[in-house]
Amino acid sequence: MDAQQLLNGILPILHSVKEDKEKLQRILDFLLEEIYENSIEEEPKVPEKYRELVKSIAQNIDCGSVCFINPETLEVEEIPKTMLDDPYEYKMHTGTDSDQQTFLHEDWETYIRFDPRESHESFGIMEGFIDQLNDKTLKNKLQNALNNRKPFANFKNIIETSSIRQVWFDYKQGQLEKMVWKELAYELEHLEENIKKYCEGINGFYNDDGTKIDPDSVPVPGLCIICRKHQIDDWDENLLCLMNRNDQRNESDFKCGAFEMIC
Repeated sequence: MDAQQLLNGILPILHSVKEDKEKLQRILDFLLEEIYENSIEEEPKVPEKYRELVKSIAQNIDCGSVCFINPETLEVEEIPKTMLDDPYEYKMHTGTDSDQQTFLHEDWETYIRFDPRESHESFGIMEGFIDQLNDKTLKNKLQNALNNRKPFANFKNIIETSSIRQVWFDYKQGQLEKMVWKELAYELEHLEENIKKYCEGINGFYNDDGTKIDPDSVPVPGLCIICRKHQIDDWDENLLCLMNRNDQRNESDFKCGAFEMIC
């Protein structure tokens, strides 16, 4: 049997016990324990210092701007996407010549770019918003808007004249922040990997006598284990810790001026 046939067999059984609280509870317990899979998406790991940036980036890409951030200095540059994609058209509409503009990110050693959402991504956000609505009348109106011509314009017109206008804006902002947070986590992870590979593979870590240091072979003293800075999400800090441990690897009494006890 296909899924629909199976469902057609299950629903009459549920209907037959709809007034029996005890049986319904047993069915619910069984489904939760044996069938239902609650997939909770973990928030990507990103240093706290980027949290305010995520909010700002989400707002700017929603307005059609491309955002560039400097992961070291946390500088942000917003540029209208049309200026980058079609400088001539942008000049025709605004009178601004992009060739005469100085872009900050071009002088940065590295940057991370965030673009406005693609149409299918924005459409998905609207669908998600509709799914969680309780007002069936409004829910149907918005669903019909997405299923017909000019879905974005029609969806917007309905929202603008409804009582949930701010609810929509808050939902959309939240979804955009989740997307930005996820992209940022991915970019930072790969950026750190690339920097590490560059330093280890090209520059490398070396002792004063020129012998190369194997980071995995450097002992970790007990003092480091109880230090708040041990293996934190900061590549520069971890490098300093590694070099300090290596310098004292043969010392019986390890010392560290940057030690901070875990509270």
